[in-house]
Amino acid sequence: MFTMRYIVLSIGLMTNAAFADALHICVDKTPSPPFVYSEKINGAGQLRGYSLDLVKQLLTSVGRTYDIKSLASAEIEKKIQSADPKSGCDVVLDVAKTPAKEAFLLLTPPVYSLNYDLMYNWERYMTGLGVKSLADVAKLKACGVSGYDYSAVGKDLKIKLLDNVKDAVFELKHKTCDVFVAEGVVMRYGQRMNNYQVPPVGCVRLDGTSKNYHIGIAKHVVGASALLGKIQQQLIAPTTKKTIATLAETYDVNTIACQQTLKVSP
Repeated sequence: MFTMRYIVLSIGLMTNAAFADALHICVDKTPSPPFVYSEKINGAGQLRGYSLDLVKQLLTSVGRTYDIKSLASAEIEKKIQSADPKSGCDVVLDVAKTPAKEAFLLLTPPVYSLNYDLMYNWERYMTGLGVKSLADVAKLKACGVSGYDYSAVGKDLKIKLLDNVKDAVFELKHKTCDVFVAEGVVMRYGQRMNNYQVPPVGCVRLDGTSKNYHIGIAKHVVGASALLGKIQQQLIAPTTKKTIATLAETYDVNTIACQQTLKVSP
């Protein structure tokens, strides 16, 4: 009888330990397709996206259980910076590397890169924008999205900030803006998901504005460094590289082709 009680107690402790070890992946409530968003068609309400599918695959590969929380960005910032391992946020996605972020996060190698392009209404500029420098671009009316990091071009361009991509596309279509300073991949996927109607567009690649994005692991996670090491090993594994290529195709995150390239000094 004692032996049986001991076995039952041990199983209970193991179950509780496994539950405690579950990592909390926190994603922003504001959709960011194709990286993290709520599905509207197949499996309505289900969270999916390139970044989310990738981190789920990585954590499964290293044998870690997880759950997914959709929270306001301010709440995520607070929880991920907490030193309390029970704060409720352990893993975040789409992190641009900065000293401030590295104070409380361990970052994986880059999992994708984006750059800014000048998107323009092709029906309006059928022969191209004809710009040779950012000084030429500065003569145009430029739109952007509030919350985006335009530091790479902000000192040269005066950018009218709008609430979202849909509003920027509307102004581009109706000639209120001459150019939309955009991460073209994000704009393209929104069109694919019918979030907005995009006029025929051309683009100018802003070479020098590329930014890497990472998966972040909170330093308060027990064994965070060891977990990062396991994920790094997975990222260079042939099977993971194949997974990344498949996800990139599925979510259409490969770089778009532009008609012109304009060099931007870092």
